Amino acid sequence: MASFGFGRARRIRRRADFLRVQSNGERATSRHFVLLVCARERDRETEEPRTAPSRLGIVATRKVGDATMRNRIKRVCRECFRLWPGFVPDGIDLVVIARSGADTLTLADVRDEWSRARPALLKRCANVLQPEPEGAAARAERSLVPR
Repeated sequence: MASFGFGRARRIRRRADFLRVQSNGERATSRHFVLLVCARERDRETEEPRTAPSRLGIVATRKVGDATMRNRIKRVCRECFRLWPGFVPDGIDLVVIARSGADTLTLADVRDEWSRARPALLKRCANVLQPEPEGAAARAERSLVPR
């Protein structure tokens, strides 16, 4: 049975992780959200990135509304992610960027909008979880070794 908890292991908290997802991630969009996915980095305790739980990070800028509205959007998005543990596969970092108008959405509206964007999002997840071809990784590693 899937856990419905939303502890620290399920959140993107460091700025470096947000920047990594935003620069290297793949994007799927809906009317009120931009959804960015990127493969998780390897954990320091030798945890495989594909077995680590997926994590969520939310960005709500001042364009969306005042602090009350931004916090409400973040709460609703967190709750939607928490109640839908299989939304993205394990090993994925998901960053949700709220667009203007998202402050009026209910939990049901967010889930409906995310469910319409999910097929494209899962396709992007499959792209980022594919391992690098053996030749490309070996060539990159050899280029770093001084001669």
